[in-house]
Parts: sequence; structure tokens; C-alpha cells
Amino acid sequence: MSQTANALANAPANGPIPFEQQLFLRSRFGTLPTSAIVFVLLFGSFVIVALLQQVSVFDPVHFELGITPVAWSALALSLLCTTALAMQRLSRVWEAADQAGYARILKGGMTSALKVTSASAPGARLGRATIIGIFAGIIISATIRYAELREGHVLHWGAMLWFALASTFLSILFSRGVEQSRAGNVAHAEIMRTELQIDLLRIDTLAVLGRSAARVALIWFVVSAVACLFFVSRDLNWLTIALIVMCAAMGVGVFATMMLRIHHQIVTAKNAELERIRSHIDAQRAAVPDDYQAATRLQGLLAYEKRIADAHEWPFDQTTLVRLAASSFILVVPWLGRAGAGYLVDHFGRIAG
Repeated sequence: MSQTANALANAPANGPIPFEQQLFLRSRFGTLPTSAIVFVLLFGSFVIVALLQQVSVFDPVHFELGITPVAWSALALSLLCTTALAMQRLSRVWEAADQAGYARILKGGMTSALKVTSASAPGARLGRATIIGIFAGIIISATIRYAELREGHVLHWGAMLWFALASTFLSILFSRGVEQSRAGNVAHAEIMRTELQIDLLRIDTLAVLGRSAARVALIWFVVSAVACLFFVSRDLNWLTIALIVMCAAMGVGVFATMMLRIHHQIVTAKNAELERIRSHIDAQRAAVPDDYQAATRLQGLLAYEKRIADAHEWPFDQTTLVRLAASSFILVVPWLGRAGAGYLVDHFGRIAG
């Protein structure tokens, strides 16, 4: 593991560590190799089941993707589960890298920073979220299977069971992800309310909060983008559309909620400081006729007032905003890729000629 990952692994936990993090903490490999292993296990298990039941997986003659639609759906589903796990882990590792930044803006210093960047999920009701995910996954799997049977799509029981288990696992990850985002948002709001130190002359120190919110949003944007892979095989249904929309909405909602909350704190601190400065300005202005030094002090106060009034009111910099915009742009990549591939296939003869 990297130095940042080691720091995260050795940081004190404020509560139970979710299995999404335990999976990587207990792994002897890094985040990306462990994610690759998870993907291979998930998709490899489908390939094994398909081969045992003689379900076609690769067919470059009849399908432009080189694999059958059912295999592509299994691949996309495996990648969705893997991406959800990997992005949660990467988000915590990136948070740990910002421990020093948190220590600068929190009253508790590094002690509070360790709480914020811990891999634990304080306040998250993960047991309830898991149960909800299981029931939702069973209902969704049964509904999809019923719709496929009505359309005449016959699938061997082994492959059908694999899709049911994979869909339920994804449903569990989604439910737990929503609960962790909710609990994390509540815990983050409380510690920011009680410990955040706002230095209006160094407002850039709060950019760590913008990066944190952008990371959480990135998790949901990336999962939503991976779900768009179903567009490539035209295996799109109401469930896929709902997943894409909900993940994108979660990403936007989490970022906006966190930023608006800190924005209100900055504005409150800014207004309080401006009121304090202006009371001093009024006093010096009244003293100008009788005190020749009052005019000099007044000029300094006016310059300070201007500096405070111009202080940025949002806790993120342009770099964070650009990264957030870029991460949301990945949602359109599958559409662009599909359109480009379709154009090349349709016009290959003309281009080659």
C-alpha cells in the first residue's frame, strides 16, 4: 500500500468499518489490483457458469461487440459492482491525503482531521441498509426475470441465478452507499458546525472541503457512467435508467448540500466580521475632527473592510470546479463512444475505400 493508504489503515476508527473498506484494508495488494481481482472473480464466475451450461459468451460473427448481449450485461454488471467498491475506497484514500488540510481548519487539529478522514462510518445504519438492499434486489431480479420470460428470453437457471445474485449485490452496495452518504453528511455537518475555523483572509484553506464534496460526487458520477455501458449493447431498461438518474442526482445533491452548508457558515462569519469592522469605522470617522491620527486608522480599516468584503464565499477553488465538471462529463462518454463506433461501422467500407 501507499503511504497515504497506510495512514488510513492505521488511523483510529470512530465506529464500525464497512466491509467495502475492510475488503481493501485486509487485502495484501493495492486498491487497483484488488479491484481487478474482484472484477475477475465476478465476471469470471459468470463465464464459468455460462460455459458449464453452454450459454454463448463470445460471438464475434453475429455481434459487433464480439460478445453476446447476455455476456455484455454480465460484464457491465460486474464492472458496476467493482466500480462502486473501488471508488469508495479511493475516496477515503484521497481524504486521508488531505488530513493536514483538515487539521488547519478544525479546532481539534489533527485529532479532528483523523475523525473526518477515518474509514469508519459513524452513525450509519448499515445493517438496515443491507436488509433493504437484499429485499430490493430480490424484487428487482424477479421483476426483470418475469419481463424477460414474457418477451421469450429463455436463460439457463445457472446464469439466471448469477444475474439474481449480482443484481442483489449491486442493490446492497447502492443501499449501503446511500446510507453512508447520509450518515457521512450528518457527521460532516456536525463537526463543521462545531469545529470549523473560518479565516476570511485565508479562505483558500477551505478548499479541502470542496475537494471532499467533489470526491463524494465523483463516486456517484462514475457509477452512473458505468451504468451507461448498457447503452452500448442496447440492453437498456427502466432499471438501468433509474440507476443512472439516481446516481447522478446523488452526486449533484451531495456536492450542493455540503457546499451550501459551508457557504452559509462563511457568509455568516463574513457578515459578523464586516459588522465589527464597520463599528470601528464609525468610531474612527466620528473622531477624525478631533484626532489627526484617526484618518490614518480609518484608511487602514477601510482597506481591511474591502479585503473582507471581497473574500470568496464558496469553499472550493477553480481546480475543484473544473474537476467536478470533468467528472460529470464522463456521463456522456458512453453516448459519444456508441455514436462514434456506430458511425465507423456504418461507414467503414467508404472510409477504407
